[in-house]
Amino acid sequence: MKVLWFTNTPCSAVEKLGMKINSGGWLMSLEEELNKIPEVDLAICFYINQDLEPFKYKGTQFYPVLRHSTNSKLGRYFSRLLYQNRNKDDKEILKLVSIISIFNPDIIHIHGTEENFGFVHYHTDIPIIFSLQGILSPYAEKYFAGIPFRIATKFEGLIPKILAKGLKRTYKQFTKNSECEQRIMQDSRFIIGRTDWDHHVSKILATRSQYFYCSEILRTTFYENEWRKEKFNERIQMVTIIDDVLYKGFETIVNIAKLLTQRTNFSFTWKVIGLSTISKSVKIVQKWKNLDFKSINIELMGSKNQNEVIAILLKSDVYCHLSHIENSSNSISEAMILGMPVIATFAGGTSSLLEDKKEGLLVQEGEYYSIAGAIIELTSNFSLAAKYGSEARKRALVRHDKKRIIIDLLVVYDLIYKKSINT
Repeated sequence: MKVLWFTNTPCSAVEKLGMKINSGGWLMSLEEELNKIPEVDLAICFYINQDLEPFKYKGTQFYPVLRHSTNSKLGRYFSRLLYQNRNKDDKEILKLVSIISIFNPDIIHIHGTEENFGFVHYHTDIPIIFSLQGILSPYAEKYFAGIPFRIATKFEGLIPKILAKGLKRTYKQFTKNSECEQRIMQDSRFIIGRTDWDHHVSKILATRSQYFYCSEILRTTFYENEWRKEKFNERIQMVTIIDDVLYKGFETIVNIAKLLTQRTNFSFTWKVIGLSTISKSVKIVQKWKNLDFKSINIELMGSKNQNEVIAILLKSDVYCHLSHIENSSNSISEAMILGMPVIATFAGGTSSLLEDKKEGLLVQEGEYYSIAGAIIELTSNFSLAAKYGSEARKRALVRHDKKRIIIDLLVVYDLIYKKSINT
């Protein structure tokens, strides 16, 4: 079976191209496992800012597509200034269609709904499957959760506004992209998801689609390590992995850390991976709260590769994930498969990953008083926290079993292919 993926990252090709990307590792893992199946011939198409010829690497055929909007800084500036929606770029879509013609797949699998890949639907009869990742339309409703619009735009600074990268324009572009996503999803026939949340959302945005469940393969190194602490650190070490997006809840971390520092004797350090002093959300929250983050025991760690992330997690006591909206966080799943105690917000699809008071604690998003109390409660009982971590690991090992996921995916491919040739 010939399978063509459209992805937001180059997957394993990052190694050949010498790129440093710490996201999308789960797709690389899935690619690696799928390439072990002799009956599958896999190709991957992705956008890049270089004009490259197709190439083969580690058994996968790659089709890089130059995103023409990245050629000129001035062109990108005017695109942002005029709110031009690149997802409607017909030239790009025709490039994608030409790759379909060249590879001639039996199945097209599009990972994510936020890009314009889905518009190839109007140019081919080959069956298309969408894997749901983040879904822009409901995310847009939470874009300024925790940090009000007036606060965010007030403290983001003048330079982003001058460069047309301000939050007002970013949000406007986000909503435009969500409109394209709605167009793509309303015509989709086949959806792969992994939480109750994305299943429910698909009932609204993809009313004519058939939904299939298939979990994700995590980054390989996480299967090979385990959290084996016998007691908490004297100074509790918490850790959060977060993107530089307002709705990911950095302000919640700050509010909790401030509360714990000023109102309790709780001794802790909170390591935040993914953010640094130059991150947009960090600058906004710092100006808004007028705080020195070191004074409330927050350490901004910046970007880390997977080995560095694992080293930090294994030395930490609790993983905290406090996003205002989420589908299924790979960071939560990776902490679970390590066997860490986890506290996560009951937002989006998180409850499909973690059962409250069995595999960790689920807390209300944004309720920092309650979350602070949950942190104190969990870290006061090591045996209970370790039990949660052990149960979380058991569930994650089953959910993210590589062989099972490949079997599930191949069953979906086969079913859809057979349905397409019989209609």
